[in-house]
Amino acid sequence: MKTLDWYIIKKFLITFFFAIFLLSAIAIVIDITEKIDEFIDNKAPLYNIIFDYYLNFIPWIGLMLAPIFVFISVVYFTSRLTENTEIICMLNGGVSFYRLLFPYMFTATLLAMLFAYYNHILLPKNNKVKIAFEEKYASKKDTRTYDINYHYQIGKDTFIYTQSFDGISYNGFKFTMEKIKDKVQYFKISADNIQWDSTKQKWKLSNWNLRQFDGPKDIVRKGSDTIMRLPITPKEYVRQDYDIETMTTEQLKSFIADQKIKGNENVKTYEVEKYRRTAIPFSAIILTLIAVAMTTKKVRNGLGLYIVAGMLLSGAYIIIQQFSTVFATKGNLDPLIAVWIPNMIFGVVALLLLIRAPK
Repeated sequence: MKTLDWYIIKKFLITFFFAIFLLSAIAIVIDITEKIDEFIDNKAPLYNIIFDYYLNFIPWIGLMLAPIFVFISVVYFTSRLTENTEIICMLNGGVSFYRLLFPYMFTATLLAMLFAYYNHILLPKNNKVKIAFEEKYASKKDTRTYDINYHYQIGKDTFIYTQSFDGISYNGFKFTMEKIKDKVQYFKISADNIQWDSTKQKWKLSNWNLRQFDGPKDIVRKGSDTIMRLPITPKEYVRQDYDIETMTTEQLKSFIADQKIKGNENVKTYEVEKYRRTAIPFSAIILTLIAVAMTTKKVRNGLGLYIVAGMLLSGAYIIIQQFSTVFATKGNLDPLIAVWIPNMIFGVVALLLLIRAPK
């Protein structure tokens, strides 16, 4: 059986990596077509384009669709084995269907572990280099946004509120910082405007008011302009959506814990990213089971039929994944459940197909 195992494993890996190679080549051609003008206008060095951008772009695009290409690869080469009656010969030769699954599951698990390791540790480091290149030479320049109503808890009892903040000029409006302990307010400072001074690494407060509560005495101070060091920086306000792509999972966990303390309303988005890094690699195992169960029965025009069915199932998986993510980030669905819903649904599909597969 070792010879048969290695035969299937080799077929699996060759087909998968060939599919990823084709995907990467097509993606690079499309990306070059879209960004060539930006590279020329910004005078991006060829060395940086190749080694800083595309060398990190390939694993990024590859890992994004890797489980889907695992599925399509298994559908393709297994349907070829079925068309050539090789699967039938294996089953007739006394190999049980579940024993036949062993090399498939071994390879799928190996790939899933590789995807997970890369997602959790290596890909964020690659993304940091890729995004730095994009910010300097390509389309991610000046993407900071203007937002409203920031509420943060920056200490055990210290809270800040800013009505709006311009992420380009680092200018905030209607700022308030106060300390409240045991429902007692100890101090409150407010300003019509705050402006970050990058040279002094401090904030300029305009039309500010300070009120301190010291027992029976209230201390009130006012001023037009002053420079103060506050326990916040523009990073508290301006965080690109893609910044989480540059964090390893351990860094992301620490960041999520910090944002929960600060009361960040976007924390679900970060939790979805954390759980997604495990759920998507695991889907490679489930999709492999579905692909094998689908393609071991010989039918007329089987190869074309299986490929079409595989593409439809792949599309369904992506659609369900997108819907569940939206329900988590915009609704009340738990991020952990949302990320694993596609795997749960397709896990049931895999079980039903395995029961019905020819033995």
